Amino acid sequence: MFKSERQDHSGQDATGGLRDIRIFANLAPKELALLASECAWCRFSRGDIINSVGSGDNEVWLVVRGAVRLARSTGPDGRIVYSDIDAGGQFGEMSFFGVDDADLTAIAREDCLLAAMPEAVFVELLSREESVSRALLCQYANLLRHRDAVSAAASATMPGATGMQRIYGELLALAEPRMGQGDTKTGLFIARMPRHRELADRLATTEEVVAGAVAELVRLGVAEREYPGLLILDEGALRSLCKSA
Repeated sequence: MFKSERQDHSGQDATGGLRDIRIFANLAPKELALLASECAWCRFSRGDIINSVGSGDNEVWLVVRGAVRLARSTGPDGRIVYSDIDAGGQFGEMSFFGVDDADLTAIAREDCLLAAMPEAVFVELLSREESVSRALLCQYANLLRHRDAVSAAASATMPGATGMQRIYGELLALAEPRMGQGDTKTGLFIARMPRHRELADRLATTEEVVAGAVAELVRLGVAEREYPGLLILDEGALRSLCKSA
């Protein structure tokens, strides 16, 4: 559900919230108060869509309370990469620097309070506050280092992987965490499973291996079918199968 409600908050509440934003850690209270007055303050409930593909927002979103899940498509193969932004973080600013974020969807992972700062205000802040620019650069450097480490680990393990290991690794990459509500179960969920032929072609294996790998997960109780999707009930067991299948 999309929710666009924006609310004004008292200066004390707003300033205190911005003080918790990590890249603003060295700003003076007076500066934080001025910045808070430039923001639109928004509350979202868990599951609300904050912004979606093609929304065209020119804002940086500051996560004051709660947490946000970002979903980004990585290409035509349908793979979605998820990342979480907890309180104190921010998202949306990459588009200011020429990085295409048109495929980004942000969803409230839990009830949250966000401050939406206009692009012009944020860019001007970077130009005059060295501490903010330095904090942002350090954040990006740490992110790149983490991605390089993950990529190196994947490269080291994939060459000798069996077809079933590659399939299980792909299922982990496609799955999104789901919190159970009502009759639904908690687990990792793939809303729409790719066809067996598509997975086989993508992972250099056969349709029979794909079908057998998925059937084995169901037989072991690691996953269950929720057509047209697949619910992974035991993430730990699936990760173990990635190493031993």
